[in-house]
Amino acid sequence: MSILQKVRYAENWNIGFCEQTPTELLLKQGLNKIEWLKHSYKDRWFADPFIYKVTDTEIIVFIEECPIENSKGILCELVVDRKSKVLKERYVLLELDTHLSYPCIIKHEGKTYVYPENGASGQLNLYEYDENHHRLINPITIIEEALVDATIWKQDKVYYMLATKVPNVQEKAYLYKSSSLFGKFVQVCESPIQSNRKYSRQGGNWFEVNNKLYRPAQDCVVRYGSALSVMKVDKQMETYKEYLLFQLQPNTKKYQLGLHTLNFHEGICVIDAYGYLYPWLGRVYYSAFSRKVIQLIKRVK
Repeated sequence: MSILQKVRYAENWNIGFCEQTPTELLLKQGLNKIEWLKHSYKDRWFADPFIYKVTDTEIIVFIEECPIENSKGILCELVVDRKSKVLKERYVLLELDTHLSYPCIIKHEGKTYVYPENGASGQLNLYEYDENHHRLINPITIIEEALVDATIWKQDKVYYMLATKVPNVQEKAYLYKSSSLFGKFVQVCESPIQSNRKYSRQGGNWFEVNNKLYRPAQDCVVRYGSALSVMKVDKQMETYKEYLLFQLQPNTKKYQLGLHTLNFHEGICVIDAYGYLYPWLGRVYYSAFSRKVIQLIKRVK
């Protein structure tokens, strides 16, 4: 890949970790110090992190891996040193002909399942995780719709799922339900339960604090995944209501363009964020490019 191609590729996603619980996040309304994943890959980026396991020495996360050259995501498992945040091992969990992302995790009857975003396939599949072989196996179609970033929450023996739909993937969120994790999921109502780009698209797993329900949502007003909105949800899911508590903004020089996924597990918080692959060259290129586009528009007018 040429240097020009690398400079032109604006999005350089990475994942970061901090010692923080959902309770601490709500009290602080912000994140503790983030330690970014250290790895040697220059031809791909990592995003959409979900924590599978935390030990005294390691953090194991499922992520979207996206090669810069073709931008088609695959799902990978990363084994990260807990102290140094250095990537120790990488396994490919699932690769298809179509784009994969958002490997959302749910535990059920002693097994771990993943239901990744694969909107290009026109359906949502639930996979069983095979820990011995580091693979996602035995797919079951739980809904035949092109959904994006679907996220399930179980309440009173009912499985609720919030997702946006292709093509309005950032604007309209719909609520579904099923009596079984294995589907089929049906819409609770025909109308979207959220229609605001500031907090429609899901940005991680639901979480509960003091019997109150919360969800992270992507703010896509400025650009896709520019920030995270933390929403407080009325637990009467059939008459869904929510409101914005606060937002999390990118606040590092290297990853200053946005963040769009937030998850917790056993005292560890994981996020993703993005910036330019080559920060200084990227800023110069895109500012010059933007000015040129503006000039062209003015000439056309």
